[in-house]
Amino acid sequence: MNKEQVYENIKNTLLSNGIAIEEIEHEEVHTTEDSKKERTAQGWTDGIGSKNLVFHAKGKFYLVVTTAQKEIKARKFKKEFGTKDIRFAYQEELTEHTGCEIGSIPPFGYLNEQLPIFVDNEIFSYPYFMFNPALNTKSIRVKTGDLRKIYETIKNPVKLFTITEEGIELEEISK
Repeated sequence: MNKEQVYENIKNTLLSNGIAIEEIEHEEVHTTEDSKKERTAQGWTDGIGSKNLVFHAKGKFYLVVTTAQKEIKARKFKKEFGTKDIRFAYQEELTEHTGCEIGSIPPFGYLNEQLPIFVDNEIFSYPYFMFNPALNTKSIRVKTGDLRKIYETIKNPVKLFTITEEGIELEEISK
């Protein structure tokens, strides 16, 4: 699996769900700040950028999808991941399990349909969600209602989360 395959899978997922592809090309980006700068320069200002993190816990990998400005503390997920020993996945692990590189991890589109995805409920309070589709020279924008539709149709296990003082509250996504 490689990033071009993930990119094509993202486009196929959008098309198969009847979602128009809104895409721009831009300079290579490596951070959420770089992405925001490039998207804003092209007029994409009415949505929220993504931050997609892959965690490793007890030999398993988990994707956490949130907004660009939010800081995610791994310890909040210790109950869901079954351990307090949680770390970010290393680049080699990301490549092996997702086909992607740090800085261009998308919120869906993986050929690995076993990768659990945890999605921040806050995303759905914005009109659009913007992300790098496994390629750090492109951005895709989807309506957040369409993003929810995607999560309802993909095979990956998907749970919505809300961060609380005690940890996180989970909600199953309807499939």
